[in-house]
Amino acid sequence: MSATRYHICLSIDGFIRHNKYPDDYDVFQKDDGTPMEPEAALAYLTTEKAKGHKVIPCSAECGNPCEQKGCKGFDYQGGGCPGYPIEEG
Repeated sequence: MSATRYHICLSIDGFIRHNKYPDDYDVFQKDDGTPMEPEAALAYLTTEKAKGHKVIPCSAECGNPCEQKGCKGFDYQGGGCPGYPIEEG
């Protein structure tokens, strides 16, 4: 039996609109897992928005291209993770 796995994403505008800077910007981490400074988090969001991205992946496993077999790739325009098949075990 197979199933589909989806990863969550974050709306850039939604996060900025509903979170107070700098207090609520402590949820971001660097690639090594250490906390990101609020200034760096805001710069990251601003850069992603300047690229035309509406959403960003919340999982390091997501991307475009995606390394997951059967995944079409992350949709930065709002679709997020399209999902990919997994075997239930």
